[in-house]
Amino acid sequence: MEKEKMIELRNLFYKMTLIGFIILLAGIIFCAAFPKFLAAYSRFLFGTGDITMALLLLFGILKTLIITLFLIPALALHWQYGKKPR
Repeated sequence: MEKEKMIELRNLFYKMTLIGFIILLAGIIFCAAFPKFLAAYSRFLFGTGDITMALLLLFGILKTLIITLFLIPALALHWQYGKKPR
């Protein structure tokens, strides 16, 4: 029983790492393909200043942290336990 739990936990961490790597890779590709796109676009559209851009950067960092802490484990748990045969 204990060995089965350890194997399930190992599989869960593996899936969390895989999902996190895919999200990281997508973010790197987006940033490399469109450098300074969102900052320039928001400055053009809304005329934002430096303080507003700093707040947007803080919001982006918090959003990334929330995705890392909540979405990746939730997706891994769904992936591991969502498709068990009944």
